[in-house]
Formats: sequence, C-alpha cells, structure tokens
Amino acid sequence: MTLARPRLINFSVIGETIPSFLVNLLAFTFILLMARVMSLTDLVVGKGVEARVIFRVFFLILPKMLSMSIPMAALLASLTTFLRMSADSEITVLKASGVSLRQLLPPVVAFGLTAAFITGLFNVWLTPKANVLFREEIMALAKARADLAIKEQVFVREFPGLTIYVGQLPTNSEAMANIVINDRRSPGENTLVVARTGILDVDLGEQMLLFQLHDGVIDRMFQDRQSVDSIFFDTYELKLSPGSEFDSAGDYLALGRSEMPTWRLRAEAEKLRLAERPGFRVYLLEWHRRYSFPVAAFLMAIVGVPLGASFRTKGRNFGLIVGLGVFVLYYALFSLGWSLGETGTVPPGLAVWAPVFLALTLVVALLKGIDQLQPIDPSEAWARWLRHRRKTKGGGL
Repeated sequence: MTLARPRLINFSVIGETIPSFLVNLLAFTFILLMARVMSLTDLVVGKGVEARVIFRVFFLILPKMLSMSIPMAALLASLTTFLRMSADSEITVLKASGVSLRQLLPPVVAFGLTAAFITGLFNVWLTPKANVLFREEIMALAKARADLAIKEQVFVREFPGLTIYVGQLPTNSEAMANIVINDRRSPGENTLVVARTGILDVDLGEQMLLFQLHDGVIDRMFQDRQSVDSIFFDTYELKLSPGSEFDSAGDYLALGRSEMPTWRLRAEAEKLRLAERPGFRVYLLEWHRRYSFPVAAFLMAIVGVPLGASFRTKGRNFGLIVGLGVFVLYYALFSLGWSLGETGTVPPGLAVWAPVFLALTLVVALLKGIDQLQPIDPSEAWARWLRHRRKTKGGGL
C-alpha cells in the first residue's frame, strides 16, 4: 500500500495537468491564430479563394503558433493544478500524511520533459519546413488574388502605385493580350508599359508576383527633366508586391532564417560574417532561439509547482493572471535580448539564453524552499495590507 500511494498521487497530478494543458494549448493557439483570421477570411468571402486552400494555410501556420503556445500552456497547466490543490487544502493533507511537495515533482518533471520535446520538435524541425511551404502557399494565394482581380477591359488598382489594364483575357488561359501598366512607384517618375502579350507568374526567390511581358515599349516620364525615354523590348519582367491581405505574413516571407533548416543556420551565419554582413547575428539568434524555447517550456512547467503551491485561492482567474505575468516577463526579456543581440551590443548566445538562465535561477530558488512554503490567500493578504494602510494613515493624523 505504501508503494502504491506515490504512484496513485503521481497519476492524479498528471491526470489533472494534461487536460488543463490541452485546454490552455487550444485557447492560446486560437488566440495567436486570430491575428491571421480576418485577412485570410477576406480572401474566401471577397476574393473567391477556395476555403480548402485557406485551411491548408492555417495548417502550415500551426507549427509556429504551437512552438509559442506550448510553453505558455505548460506553465498554466502546472500552475492551475497546484493552485487548485492548494485551494482545496490537498497539499496540506498530503504534507500531514508525510508526502512533501518535493515528492510531487516527478510527474511534473516528466510532463515538462514531454512539453520540451514537443516544443523542440516544432522549433528545430517542423516549423522551418512548414514556413517554406507556407511561403509558397502564400505566393500562390497572391497569384490567385491577382488573377481574380485582373479582369478583361477593367482598370485594376489593387496593387500600390500601379494601374493595370488588360484588353483581352482568354477564358481558362493565363495568357493576356494588349496589356497597359502605369507604374508610379518611383518618386518623380511615371512609367507606362505597353505590351502585346504577357502572363502573371510567381518569383518564389524574392517572394514577388512577376509580370512577364512580351513585345512592347516602356515610356519613362521624369518630372524634373520634363522628358520622356522610350525603350522597346522583346521580353520585360515587372515585379509586383502582394496585396495588403498578406502584410501580416511578412515575418514568414521576408526572413530566410525562418525557413532555413536548423543545421544550416550556423553555417549561413559564418558565411555572412566572413562577408562582413551584419545579418549574420540574426541567423545565430535564430539558431539559439530554436534550442532555447524547449528548455524554456520545461522550466515553465516546473516553475508552476512552487508558484501554484504558494497561493490559496479558488478560480482560474488568479492562476491565469500569474501565469500570463510570468510568461509576458519572459518574452519581454527575450525580446530585449534579441534586440541587443541583433545590434551587436551583446553576443547572440547570451542575448537568447539570458532569460532562460534567469528562469532557471528562479526555479532553483523556489524549489530550494519548496517544502517550507506556507500558502497565502491573496484576498486575505490584500485585506491585511489595506488595514495596515488605514492604521498607518490614522496614526499619522
């Protein structure tokens, strides 16, 4: 019986932690995805893009979202579990029965290691692969959006600084005829491109739409010189930026580091460093970030034990506030470190791992005195503080 009791307690702790983790994971992932919902929903409703394509895009976003939400969900899962045990006096009863808080750590450690493994799987392997596919899917969506926007004998102003007119657009064909494009993107210059034929394509390397025009003329009008230059061409490529619907995807499209396999990041950083290009720091920061997040997920799960056992209050609101406070503080330190590392103020490794070391220090400090913790009721502590303030003011008067 004495041997079964610790096992039963461990199963009870892990049995309460995992459902809480799954609920928090679902909630936080949904919140992170909401930033993309409106822009992509507009493509379905307003642009006619198929819903299955949008679902595919969401599926490719998930790895990046999960790599951020797993540490947060792990923290709240362990925190709310032990907060509930403290509020229901289960921890007090266990201590009276000879079971210390330290003996409750093994199931949480196993849970934290699992969360760290899954976070590492997403960060190191799945997310870079998904980002590559996401970039290609977004550019395909951009092309679909452009194809839908371009109509025969209609002036199209969907693209900033451009007006596009297509005289003939055969059904079920990408080929266009009698194309006129007014390009006003360069200050002080107005360019008119007229082409007999052309097609719209995608340049995945530069993440741009590409008009491939044939047999035409380019007229450039310069305001300062009051002159016009004409150039005849057989083939001309005009690059277009995707529309505003895709602005929120800039992080994925602009940074090759987010799509690069983890094993190539350090080599790419060294190549850029030898070429004396400052961008090498970003690649080193990304390499350290991918390995630091799994460690952070483990520490977040562990720190929830002493934090949850330190308070005695019912309801999830208090646990949510404490958990979010800890997580926001960690990400604020991480963002600060990233900025300092990107500018070269501190080495990239120190910039990324400093918040992790601070979290580790907090965990060690809390665990050292874990068996001496006396749960505090926040409402009672607040009431005592208010009474003390009133007495202090009364004495001063």
